Amino acid sequence: MSQILTLTDISYCYPGAPEPLFEHLSATFAAGWAAVLGDNGIGKTTLAKLACGMLSPDSGIVSPNPCKMAVAYCPQRTDETPTNLDDFVADWTGETIAIRDALNIGDDWAYRYETLSGGEAKRLQIACALAGDPDVLVLDEPTNHVDGRTRQAITQAMRRFDGIGIVISHDVELIDATCSRCVMLERRHARGRNITAANTYQGGYTQAAQQMRDNQRADTAAIQSTRKELQRMQRIKRERAQRARELDMRKNQGMRIDIKDIDARKALKNLKPAIGTTVAQTSAQFDGRIAAATDRLAHLSEAAKRYDGTIWMNVMPSSRRELTRIPNDHAIADQPDMLSIGPRDRIGISGPNGSGKTALIRRLIEALERDEAQRHSERMPYLYIPQNSSDMDTANAMNRLHALTDEQRAIVLSAYAQLNADPDRLLAGGNPSPGELRKLLLCLGMIEQPQLIIMDEPTNHLDLHSKQALANTLSSYAGALVAVSHDEWFLNAVTSIRWRCAS
Repeated sequence: MSQILTLTDISYCYPGAPEPLFEHLSATFAAGWAAVLGDNGIGKTTLAKLACGMLSPDSGIVSPNPCKMAVAYCPQRTDETPTNLDDFVADWTGETIAIRDALNIGDDWAYRYETLSGGEAKRLQIACALAGDPDVLVLDEPTNHVDGRTRQAITQAMRRFDGIGIVISHDVELIDATCSRCVMLERRHARGRNITAANTYQGGYTQAAQQMRDNQRADTAAIQSTRKELQRMQRIKRERAQRARELDMRKNQGMRIDIKDIDARKALKNLKPAIGTTVAQTSAQFDGRIAAATDRLAHLSEAAKRYDGTIWMNVMPSSRRELTRIPNDHAIADQPDMLSIGPRDRIGISGPNGSGKTALIRRLIEALERDEAQRHSERMPYLYIPQNSSDMDTANAMNRLHALTDEQRAIVLSAYAQLNADPDRLLAGGNPSPGELRKLLLCLGMIEQPQLIIMDEPTNHLDLHSKQALANTLSSYAGALVAVSHDEWFLNAVTSIRWRCAS
């Protein structure tokens, strides 16, 4: 089987979308691991599905035909049960046992998939994908939901794979440890509009990102230089045309020229009788050079402008001394018997997969609802964003967006843009990606001015720029925050209290 998979001149448009997602895009995937990177919603998952035959391009060629290859796709959502799960259960060959051991798969996991934690489900998804011994393996955000120990196990499993590997990820550590190439999907601004380009760089993320930054600086410098040269020639053309008109006027009016004005005397000597002829000749001298510079500028592109920033949150903390409390039950080390949340507390919850972090969140929400039911005062608004989302969640979010007043919708979309997302694409009818949906849910939730935000694995599915923008946003939030995450950088950036779940 071929060890090179090539996408040539690919164009693709989502059904019903007003414009294509890709146009004339090309990429090559050889044996070994290549990372596909880019902003949320730029089309990373779509590109991978085109590469492995799950989608068909509107134009262009995928070679060899992926339908004639053994292909495995591991989705980013953990609620999608592997299609070959039954085969995996029955397979006790040496190769599959080695995969089970490497990823520490429990013998009973396949029989209770719906009860697994996010990290456990992800490991089982990857194990099922590897067990099929595919020619092409696509892993879509494989380290979402997982702890550090599981990330190491996934890294080792990826290193043992010897086919064509495509990993969609924003995990810098994983990419640097496994990938020899990075395919960067970049928004480029050319000819007055944004386009998506696929550029391949050698090395892992750290090396590739530096190459991309160097190229972007060179692109910007080339555009600035060409614009400056074009403006200089246009200015000289105008000045010379104005000078020629003045000399033409002098000649036709019989005016004398200063004998010391050598340039004017030379120009006057060569002038023809007709007014305007000299102007035309002078302009023609620069038209070709200006046209060439204009053409060069039209073919140059630069990185499209980013809009990531900080959302303005007009939220006042609750006046209550305590928002809620639940028994510790020895689940959180080094904490009292009752776990309490104050009106300004910023709590980060961490711990290994399966240690009960999401269960703890459910207990907190149940306590909040119970407390509110017992109170006769006004309800305290809070926002909860779970780690997993469904198609129904997407539909509900879009319905909520369209049901807002024009003023509210403008606020939500402005905040959405500040999180490095594209409001125009959202309004055009394209379904948001999982990362874009998380941004939208946060922006929609802020309309209610919540005094408590609870987020389970908030950085899952987010690109690196969006993660930074989210951290900036939550750092400026004045209410209480509870965040569950395996991302230590993020927790350190947005929380000041740590609850660590025991394994």
